[in-house]
Amino acid sequence: MASIRLRIYDLRKARQMSQKELADGVGVSVQTVSKWENNVCMPDIALLPDIAKFFQVTVDTLLGLTPLAGEEYIPIRSGERDYWEDRLDYLKASRRTMWNADYLRFLVEQVWKIDRPVDVLDCGCGFGYMGKMLCPLLPEGSTYTGIDFSANLVQEAKKLLGGERWQTEIICDDFLSHGFRKHYDMTLSQCAMRHVNDPRAFLQRMIMQTKPGGLVVAIDVNRELESDGLYIEGLAYTQLCDRMGFRKMWEKERQCQGRDYAIGMRLPLMMREEGLVDVDVRMNDRVSLICPEREDCNEMLECLLEEKDWKERISGEEEEEIVHRFLNHGLDRKEAESYCRRQRKIQGYVKENRADLKCLHYRGLMVSFGWKKDKV
Repeated sequence: MASIRLRIYDLRKARQMSQKELADGVGVSVQTVSKWENNVCMPDIALLPDIAKFFQVTVDTLLGLTPLAGEEYIPIRSGERDYWEDRLDYLKASRRTMWNADYLRFLVEQVWKIDRPVDVLDCGCGFGYMGKMLCPLLPEGSTYTGIDFSANLVQEAKKLLGGERWQTEIICDDFLSHGFRKHYDMTLSQCAMRHVNDPRAFLQRMIMQTKPGGLVVAIDVNRELESDGLYIEGLAYTQLCDRMGFRKMWEKERQCQGRDYAIGMRLPLMMREEGLVDVDVRMNDRVSLICPEREDCNEMLECLLEEKDWKERISGEEEEEIVHRFLNHGLDRKEAESYCRRQRKIQGYVKENRADLKCLHYRGLMVSFGWKKDKV
């Protein structure tokens, strides 16, 4: 049964009324209202319909089982620099299992046909992972420029790419507002647009910084595909794929914030709308197989635990914060708590069966690309 988070205080404050007005309206004392709001005691069950009627909400909303209508939306902050200052471990874990090097080489040589030196701009470069992967595959004389607004990630990128034989520059600034000194033969982004509030503006800026005839590459995820991309032997796949109320959350975030979890699927058409030509799309072929006989089993499992935030058991207070955020983003309490229970179950199963764990992990990354028209 879903736990209860009484919303009397929130409802009263939203309506700018005093505790006395509420007390008089439902026939109790001010002291009783204060006890309700401070979780000292719950209202008598027979009184719940009267309180709900007073606020013109359902009893489920009063008990915090469904979100409050009109409650101020609290945006996800992953489009802000502060969010990423302490996310290095997560980024390293998720990128470690993101690419097969031979497939990236195939894209460079056979699909994009890069056979001459190019100047590359990596938009939202993070700690430099894509630069480290891409630069050895480019023709000699190529240059790599990465830009990210996180000072900690930029510092890490400079350490990762420093001293290599290729020419690199790492810039700490906001990609959308930075004053670049040049244009580039190739602009790319990896898993950046899923986090920004206006992915079209991000794409437009990428195109703006690309030379005529240059290549624009945007690598991003579709959350529907990603949600189906985890299989753990011993757990029901249908439960692992259960989205609970996430579709409602994704749609609310898109409406309220512009954040688009289907951006991986929309990008090819968006590129066409923005004037790119010969637009095409590929699927990243990396699927991580974790099983005891593989030499990299422990390393891949550690990456999965870090990426999914399964290393440490969250406290009851932290779980309630997650539930409240989900409520604010369109889920009801039953859906939010179902998600938390599922996470606890998976986390416990993985830790308990670590020595013999068998699982597959696929992200659903889509690689969209097109060329900027030559000057007429």
